[in-house]
Amino acid sequence: MNQIHVIAHTHWDQEWYFTRQDSMVLASYNFAEVIDTLEQDPAYSCYHLDGQMAVVEDFLAINPDYRARLETLVRDKRIFVGPWYTQTDTYNVHGESIIRNLKYGIFAARTLGHAMQVGYLPDTFGHNAQMPTILQGCNLDSIVFWRGIDHDRHAKSSQFLWRAPSGATVIACAMAFGYGAAKNIGSEASHLEDKIFPMVNHLRSRAGINDLLLPCGGDQVSIDPALPKILELASARSPDEDRYVLSSLERYVDTLRAQREQFELWEGELKSPRYTRIHKTIGSVRYDIKKKNDEVEQFLLRQLEPTIAMARHQGIPVNLSVVDTLWKKLLRSHAHDSIGGCNSDATNRDILHRLEQTEQLCHSLWNLVVKTLAACIQDGDLLIFNPLAAQTQRVVKTTLYSRADNIALTYQGQPIPFDVLKRDVLPGGTAISLTAEGECETPLPPYFRWQVALQTPVLPSVGYITVNVEDDPAPFRQHVQTKGSEIVNAHYRLSLDAGTLILEDKRSGRRIPSLFTLEDCADAGDSYDFSPLAGDVPTRCSHFTLVDSLKTPLVEKLIVEATMLLPQDLAGRQNTDRTPLSIRLVCELRHDDPNLYVESTLENSHCDHRLRLLIDSDIHTRHAIASQPFAIIQRETGCAGENWQERYREMPVDIETTEGIIAVAEAGKALVVNSRGMKEFQIIGSEPAAIALTLFKATGVLGRNDLDWRPGRASGINNTVVETPDAQLLKPLHFSFTVALADSADHLTLRRLENQAAGQPFTYQRQSLHTLDHRLERFSLRLPDRQLPAQFSLLTLPEPLILSALPHAQQSRGTVVRVFNAGTQPVPVPAALAELHQINYLEEPVQPVTAIPPSATCDFLMEA
Repeated sequence: MNQIHVIAHTHWDQEWYFTRQDSMVLASYNFAEVIDTLEQDPAYSCYHLDGQMAVVEDFLAINPDYRARLETLVRDKRIFVGPWYTQTDTYNVHGESIIRNLKYGIFAARTLGHAMQVGYLPDTFGHNAQMPTILQGCNLDSIVFWRGIDHDRHAKSSQFLWRAPSGATVIACAMAFGYGAAKNIGSEASHLEDKIFPMVNHLRSRAGINDLLLPCGGDQVSIDPALPKILELASARSPDEDRYVLSSLERYVDTLRAQREQFELWEGELKSPRYTRIHKTIGSVRYDIKKKNDEVEQFLLRQLEPTIAMARHQGIPVNLSVVDTLWKKLLRSHAHDSIGGCNSDATNRDILHRLEQTEQLCHSLWNLVVKTLAACIQDGDLLIFNPLAAQTQRVVKTTLYSRADNIALTYQGQPIPFDVLKRDVLPGGTAISLTAEGECETPLPPYFRWQVALQTPVLPSVGYITVNVEDDPAPFRQHVQTKGSEIVNAHYRLSLDAGTLILEDKRSGRRIPSLFTLEDCADAGDSYDFSPLAGDVPTRCSHFTLVDSLKTPLVEKLIVEATMLLPQDLAGRQNTDRTPLSIRLVCELRHDDPNLYVESTLENSHCDHRLRLLIDSDIHTRHAIASQPFAIIQRETGCAGENWQERYREMPVDIETTEGIIAVAEAGKALVVNSRGMKEFQIIGSEPAAIALTLFKATGVLGRNDLDWRPGRASGINNTVVETPDAQLLKPLHFSFTVALADSADHLTLRRLENQAAGQPFTYQRQSLHTLDHRLERFSLRLPDRQLPAQFSLLTLPEPLILSALPHAQQSRGTVVRVFNAGTQPVPVPAALAELHQINYLEEPVQPVTAIPPSATCDFLMEA
């Protein structure tokens, strides 16, 4: 005899093959019916609104008159809301975004009376290994999920303890039949005997405990007022005398806590397609969405929030409500379907537009904050910001404006070396003044735009310096740029020899004889998964032609192009017709920088294909290394390809996802890639290994039956094909990444290279000549007189501690300083931080620690 905890719920995708607007209209009816039903029937003890707050906010926006009634039910724990803001993806968004998702979700739910204390992720496509760290940081000790478990390789029971690399551990419960196990449960004897009771017997064999979890709900389902009566009949008819009770996830987890000591311990990610699809190749679907999301996340975390912190801690007020607004707008695009891109074209257009709106909010707020900071410097001068928690000296590229036809840069009276990459003369326009006689137009003299690369002085950590931009009376002389087919800096030599790109490490003598190869193949999959076309042979191209080169003392560029002849679409692969696709690569070396910077552009004109860049190495390995939140994961390459259909719901291919870092390594050497928005990769070969970085996949359907790598029904809407021509990505595409040769791929080395690549210093020039680079530059601000220093530093961290983020505190006046340990041993809390209050992700006080474990975070409150 078991107690069956029946969880009444609706799983509410805010958008999918329908738009958010469709969802809002449907929720305005369905959620109202939930409230009406629970108020009318005390026996209907509780109901779950899918563990996310965004859809609840949508409901209340249309039905504000329901708020008081909803608050009563939430306070009484009859309706459960939160803890998430949206049902997040855990692989294709930044770890900081996952933290904010929980934080904003919990805070929003608390305004209604209670945030559910279970990390419920019913439909997310796999779970990164650090999820216990993130959950515990928000004071959650449990997760209930569906996808990704393999009881033969992971924990044997559906209830287990899940430990993160940081050591954080939560109770985990895998829903064997998913969130829709008892969807539309009925009281008919045949239904109970043929479906429900056998299902419960399977749950019993998996669980090994007396309390079993039986979800009763589904996608956008309405509440069934008859459910309490149906459960009474199920209890009465149960052949095992099981008791079916309407329960809550919180109540069920309470029973697990009491049995915690008997659960098996598992450590690692949950990303196996053993029992259900996890869409291992969704990381390359709708690359345009993932690229824009990455750009917004990086700007937010590495530019906007550090600038806000520097301003606030010098007494400059910032409208933090804008920050909250833009974060919540961003998080609406992080639901598993939304960021996955497996949606209708109309929905994906909404998502891209929402991301663009978020980007505009970010840039506009930064513009106002940095303009306020710059009010204390002289007109024409330049602020250079360092977002990293360590001093740095870098080559920075920026744009300057001047009236003078020649300029000089100085810092504290000393000249700063800089290279003029380009100089343009721009028309000054006309000044319009209003007189008694009417408008008076006065022509203004032309001015100059300078695109420069400058060698910074030492930049203070999480701080800025002021560089003087002065008129230079000497005549301007353009540096004579030398041409050639190779570029060099202190670290590398990259050369184009007989069409092949060769990378040499000048310090170690390592040599990669054919660095880049383009690979294109058919994609017979859909907007969930890549799948090969039977008989298709990939097209490869490692031959590049020289387009141009640029060499200055600080920056050297090599611009090359490759052309591939490809079929137009899937049907075109049946004949020999081929049309060209040109791919341009701009490879850049900067003075004394350990990264090779690569920007690639193309205009996609072909359908139904996947394009990858193969990055060769001199590494012999059968392991892939990638970043996850605050940690590094190492995975074996290769997959169980033989008879996989007998065991898995989709091919367990070793195509993996990264937060940004990809590496291969052997003793004494490594090759490291930092990708900007390309999430998917595969390690191919082992003697040596190559990194296959997926640039994008193009497909024209949302769901397709019987794929080679995913047999059976179409994912998405069964028996319906949704045409998605926009997902063919027939438009210009841009890609950014770096390559570095290192001595090792330990966590700290990888984070250093990541910070070099992604944590670039940024600049702002106070000037009034050109007011179109920033949208709010033309609007005047009434700025109070302030005396601010010409140089500033907020904080410094010793390695191996890495600054993760500087969000504003929402529960007090101040800034949260979130750090993590990229070392292999616990690190003492630095003296400068030991004076600050330690808090969790929700800004609640915690018992202070004296040392931070590897791959663990620690939050400090810096009062403003």
